[in-house]
Amino acid sequence: MAKPENVVLSADLKPEDHLRRGSAGVAESMKLLKSYQSMHVPYTQDAPLMTEDMHEERLQAVEAFGDSFDFSAQLEKEILSSDMSAFKAANPDAVFEDFIRWHSPGDWENGIEGSESSKSFAEDNWPPQGRLSKRMSEQGNMWRNIWNDAHALPASEQKPLLDPNREGEKILHYLETVRPHQLLEQMVCTAFRASADTLNQTSYGDLKQMATKMDQLYLTIASVLKSLQANCFSPGSEIIEDLRQLSGVFEHVEKLLTLAASLHRKFLQAPRLSEAIFSDCYNFYLPRMGTASASGNVQKEFDKKQEVRVRERSVVSNMFTHPTANQSWRKVLSMGNLLNGHEPILREIIFLMRDGVKGNHYASRTSGLHLQEIETYRMYICGTSNDLRVALSVTSCD
Repeated sequence: MAKPENVVLSADLKPEDHLRRGSAGVAESMKLLKSYQSMHVPYTQDAPLMTEDMHEERLQAVEAFGDSFDFSAQLEKEILSSDMSAFKAANPDAVFEDFIRWHSPGDWENGIEGSESSKSFAEDNWPPQGRLSKRMSEQGNMWRNIWNDAHALPASEQKPLLDPNREGEKILHYLETVRPHQLLEQMVCTAFRASADTLNQTSYGDLKQMATKMDQLYLTIASVLKSLQANCFSPGSEIIEDLRQLSGVFEHVEKLLTLAASLHRKFLQAPRLSEAIFSDCYNFYLPRMGTASASGNVQKEFDKKQEVRVRERSVVSNMFTHPTANQSWRKVLSMGNLLNGHEPILREIIFLMRDGVKGNHYASRTSGLHLQEIETYRMYICGTSNDLRVALSVTSCD
């Protein structure tokens, strides 16, 4: 019958330790000090996760017991004991020094300068010259005590460092006993943070003002929710008003981010234009960034214009797709100058005429103006699909 892959027979071992268990493979160029056998790397347990509520639980225990119990040392001891048990199972004839050479190479000092403990040695030079560090050689060293108490047991047979069933039962008990205002506090804090993280995943290019505003949003959220997490619900508390203002700030940041993402996508080949447009919009919205938008308030129209350079014109032109056959027959203006077949919603045309002032009735009596020209006629035409406005001005030197 075939043996399991992680079980290997080892020679010259005690009868009760004749099986190698939990080996992940041979450690390259490393040998065991006593038996000169190849060292095997064991499968080990992952370090336990530490959730926020578990951290709070341990802090409360520290406050209750004072300095009589060190949770950090206890957690380190549990992890070390697990690793040592797995190492013993994978290397039945290993000694404490072998574990140190594998787990903490910095605590193994080579006897010959320039040599490495991980290198293979000839049998006549075995064991290699080396020793434990001063820290590991001290009397009553915690690591050695843990090694002496650890049993050879692969990670698959060990008690889990994190008991999921126990932690799950604690979570269910917490949900059964949590107070409504505490649950609401956690839901509000989680909702704001999750929403901010969702916004932060949006791609908006190299718009530094938007990046700064996102950083400020996180700081604002942390500042406002700090009092909420502390359960500061005194009669004079302003937490409700603070949350209302935070929602207003969040609303404005979301609008800016929507604009930034849209500009970045549409002007990907014209970054200067997207940065210029966003900068103007940012300066327009900045004064109202700290207040919530009231229903019914009409926002002032943003009508800042930007110059489109020659290399950027094709980018702007490509934003206007060609009209369909059903849209083409609706053309009501026939003055030309179409943009990919689209009629403009407004046309502005200016006609002007310049005349010399010498020798006609527009002439000035001042001799210095005899050789100059003035705009004697200026006509302004503004046309849309619904109306046409014309204005004429005549200028003279009377």
